Amino acid sequence: MMERPNHKDHTPILTKQRGIATISRLLCCAAAIGFAPASGLLIASPATAQTANQNNDGAKARISRSANLRSLTEAVASASCRVNGGIETETARADLADAKDDFAAIIAGLIDGNPALGMPGAEQRARMLASLNATRDLWTPIESAATSLAEGGASEGDAAVINAGYTPLFEQTEQTAADIAGQYADPQSLLQSDATVLNFAIRQRALAYRMTRAMCELATGTGSDETTQELAETVDFFERTLVALRDGFPAAGINPPPNDVIADNLSATLALWRDQRGIFDAAIGGAQPGADAVAASADLTEELAVAMNNIITLYLIAAPGQDDVYRVPLEAYARGELSAWLTDPAVIAAINAQNAEHEGLSEDEVVALDQQWRAEAGEGGGPLIDQLLSHEVSAWLRDRQDATAGFVTEVFIMDNKGLNVAQSAATSDYWQGDEAKWQDTYLVGPDTLHISEIEFDDSTGFYQSQASLSITDPATGQVIGAVTFGINVQNLM
Repeated sequence: MMERPNHKDHTPILTKQRGIATISRLLCCAAAIGFAPASGLLIASPATAQTANQNNDGAKARISRSANLRSLTEAVASASCRVNGGIETETARADLADAKDDFAAIIAGLIDGNPALGMPGAEQRARMLASLNATRDLWTPIESAATSLAEGGASEGDAAVINAGYTPLFEQTEQTAADIAGQYADPQSLLQSDATVLNFAIRQRALAYRMTRAMCELATGTGSDETTQELAETVDFFERTLVALRDGFPAAGINPPPNDVIADNLSATLALWRDQRGIFDAAIGGAQPGADAVAASADLTEELAVAMNNIITLYLIAAPGQDDVYRVPLEAYARGELSAWLTDPAVIAAINAQNAEHEGLSEDEVVALDQQWRAEAGEGGGPLIDQLLSHEVSAWLRDRQDATAGFVTEVFIMDNKGLNVAQSAATSDYWQGDEAKWQDTYLVGPDTLHISEIEFDDSTGFYQSQASLSITDPATGQVIGAVTFGINVQNLM
């Protein structure tokens, strides 16, 4: 079951009247007491924001993706150290490949455009291109070295290339995030979500990967006294920032959480952190970490990164009347990119074939099939589930889903009775005919889109929404089925 956060009675942390000048003053206070703000604060002038909005150029996705480059830089450095050090090598290689591929896809999308990542067109502004190309130039040798490490064919110099290059790359990604945010951010919607708080929350993800990278360097002997000091400072900053987010720290521009859901999530994240931060304390105290400590640190980092992603999402949807924060870009993404999936001849043929096969099914038979599916799901699989997951269209959906770099978390196609035709992963049930995703699309007619509320998905660990569309056979113009996409809304905001 999904748990729906309480969106009622949320109050924005900063009002529009306080404005950009207030944000700047608060950030100066934050620096004065030791909370040095990260680059990439999501603020733009009204004129700039208006231009960006008129261009309909995927502003929210560009800001989100560029900010994520910082975390991915640290993730690449952390995973490459573990690969080179022989620490859970297969897992580390997979982590490295994922981080590398995500970084490459994002930087290419920011420059050339990528509708699958929410950026419909290429970057046209000379200043933005200069910043992005500077990031790409620093990334290129690291990408090559990371590819060799991830594929198991690395030379001795590949890890050294990453080790020498990730700090300049991180600094450049911070500059790029700041440049893109300054160009594309909408100050009105952003101020209602509290840009100061979001800036610190986003930075926490990079800090989490940085701690594991430092632990790995100490464990493999590639670190130094400066590495121990860096680890100590990072652990301290992560702790103080997390406490400030949970309790509020007005002197640093951090107000208390605007609702209990955010407060509870921050408390749970702080409890997770304090329960396991001893891994780092031992290393800071002078004990050389072993491979087990590095692996435990990597696991904790992933948990913390997911937790901070969810908290960021909750802040973004906290203000009342802010449905457009996710509904507008989600609708644009669904109609502009995802709808193109539905015209593939193999998809149309698979739906028509199942409609013909199921034409004579009675309601009782539909229910029986659904019950069979649920029973198989409870057992971890079975012939009906295996049949659909092995369908060639299901494999095609998985490939398309993977190409979205985390935007799409699941996708399943339904026939004219609401029964699944193909899917990227096993769903909890087989029949969707009693749900809005089918009733408000297939039964309504062509070009129909239904967007669900944001909910927490236990299976993915993210807050997501579902975008469902009716599917029309181009040959007849008739609606023949429907499709549901699970969307990680954190990537849209």
